[in-house]
Amino acid sequence: MKTEKSTQDSSVIISRVMLPEDANPAGIVHGGVIMKEIDNAAGVTAVRHTRKICVTASIDRLDFHKPAFIGNLITVKAGINMTGKTSMEIGKC
Repeated sequence: MKTEKSTQDSSVIISRVMLPEDANPAGIVHGGVIMKEIDNAAGVTAVRHTRKICVTASIDRLDFHKPAFIGNLITVKAGINMTGKTSMEIGKC
């Protein structure tokens, strides 16, 4: 018996405090650290939905408007925008 899964069931919110190892000597968090958190949230959402191993194929766009600093709490929210037969689009929820 197949049960429909709601996209909300797969959504995730991940929060993490930025530590000194996440930043440069000026205390500004590296963009790659933020990108990794975004990719982790998207990956968790995809795996929750499919219950299979998933990989990121692409990211359309990422703009940094303000810096993050050591001690800041970064919160990433991810949810499914669209699903296909062999792919899905994950975005902010």
